[in-house]
Amino acid sequence: MFEKVTLELKSRNDLVASARKHGALLSIADCWPLNRDEMVMLLDVTGPPAAIMKTISSLRAMKGVKEVIEEKNEGLSARLFVAVEKPRICQSKEDKAIKCLDCPFNSTEVPARWRFIAGKTGDVGEMVERLAAGGIQARIQDITPLDRNVSLTQEEKGMIAVAIEKGYFDFPRKITLEGLSQLVGVEPAQLGKLLRSVE
Repeated sequence: MFEKVTLELKSRNDLVASARKHGALLSIADCWPLNRDEMVMLLDVTGPPAAIMKTISSLRAMKGVKEVIEEKNEGLSARLFVAVEKPRICQSKEDKAIKCLDCPFNSTEVPARWRFIAGKTGDVGEMVERLAAGGIQARIQDITPLDRNVSLTQEEKGMIAVAIEKGYFDFPRKITLEGLSQLVGVEPAQLGKLLRSVE
């Protein structure tokens, strides 16, 4: 059964701290794996132009950052593609049926909150163990069966399981809606409506 999980994390957030240090705000708009050990983050940086430039320079010098590519900076915001070594938090969910609902690096709360959908309860326990082994304190704040808020049939739950397994919710998607609909034997429009209801 799919579950909505909220973890509390006590971990450093060097990306956000670097931006704050220079008088800017930073948020992670999206992310996706680059290879086994690295990922790409799409970052939005806002603030005075000088603060944005200092933040970008700081990111380029940061340990674990492989490359920073910036879009043309116009005024009070900049969008960056940043290739980084996978943070321990992101490593903890590898090979697990996990779909992030929000990025823990964007949490404004202390400790940070991380909300995601888990395909198996056992995956959550393993993730907490992996985080602890990496020096990150994690506490399960809440686990709610997904069908408490969304009434799904067993067939619909099965379709969602296939969508997660085949990478439909990944960015970029590993399978199209049309390809997924052929696998589960449901019209794309009907399947799309179901998948949007749980995203």
